[in-house]
Amino acid sequence: MVSANPAGRRPETAVSYDLPLTWSPFGFVGNVSIGTPPQLLPSFVDWTWINQYIFTTTCQGDPEQTYDCFAKDQAIFNQSLSSTFHNQSALYPSRTWNPNHFFFYEDLTVDHASEIFTVGPSSSRITLQAADQQFDLSDHPYPFAGVYGLSPVFKSDNASTQSPFYQAWSSGAWPEPFVAFHYCYNGSVDVTKSTCKGYDGLQTLGGYNKSLIHGHLLWYDIEFFPEVNTVDFVYEPAIYNYWTLNLTSLSLGDQVQALNQSTGAGAVFDHASYGRGAPLSVNAYEELVSATAATSIILDSSPNNGNQSFYQVDCAKVDTFPPIRYQFGGSERVWEIVPSNYVEVVNDTCVLNVRTLGDGDFIVGNFGETFAKDKYIVLDFEKNKVGLADLKL
Repeated sequence: MVSANPAGRRPETAVSYDLPLTWSPFGFVGNVSIGTPPQLLPSFVDWTWINQYIFTTTCQGDPEQTYDCFAKDQAIFNQSLSSTFHNQSALYPSRTWNPNHFFFYEDLTVDHASEIFTVGPSSSRITLQAADQQFDLSDHPYPFAGVYGLSPVFKSDNASTQSPFYQAWSSGAWPEPFVAFHYCYNGSVDVTKSTCKGYDGLQTLGGYNKSLIHGHLLWYDIEFFPEVNTVDFVYEPAIYNYWTLNLTSLSLGDQVQALNQSTGAGAVFDHASYGRGAPLSVNAYEELVSATAATSIILDSSPNNGNQSFYQVDCAKVDTFPPIRYQFGGSERVWEIVPSNYVEVVNDTCVLNVRTLGDGDFIVGNFGETFAKDKYIVLDFEKNKVGLADLKL
């Protein structure tokens, strides 16, 4: 697939920006501003969402009944206080997803609006998703007011399903179509966080930092992989906009592991909570448990949110464990998760931090924090490619 029409000439005022990220149990959070005057709002940064979703004052269709749905301390965007908020219901009808991966089997309902959107030095008018909250969230306030979606854009997408970054880049508000990420939280090779300016991570918008690349940046074409919507992120209506690469090889050390022969295998790049844990198939996980002499453990606090069981290992033997190796379509380069990155210390116990999806051989997996601890990742919104490199300190 290819992206929609690329933007033309960039204005001289367009510059890249390192968006500081703070780790949370949900994923990484950064600040954006919406409206006029601008309302500064924490936003969950999500490579797997299609637009800018934002909590508004609207609860079950009524903008006056806000706190029938939200806690008093929930950060929200008050659209009535913005002079630049324009309802776009006539252009883009309301949408509801059920199931979804925001609220699962509760309705995720959005209206659409045009509004001024600002991240760092970049301001532009975009189409965003204004939440019409359908159920009571007052007992569970979120540490953010919305979702800054960074999923890829395809030719068939209109502004209602386009990333806010892509919309801003298309209008000339960013100098280049690149979004880059590197990780400085728990287990990062940068233990001082110096490359992240002291933050838990950086999401670079409108470019990437060549000084953080060790060796060469390798580019991979993304693939249309419909099994993501049946095995990984289940939405109705379905969503297929993912940074998915064709996984061509999976091995534990030199022991090759089988991939699903009927569907192929997909690697979804996702640095939110679903990207925690080394992505393995059920069968490969069993092989790893055997290879590491791991034993079953029940945890009060798990290192990832997968449905698989967890296993403890001997901390003194971690360096003898096999690396987990992956190859993606388009290159013979092997990418590794070293043992020290897939073994997590939980309450003084060494635990295999592995996340599985599906059954049997590998179908799909989420490549996020655990994979990214020693890597630099770039997303190209113009050519729909994922760039990978080793992180240089």
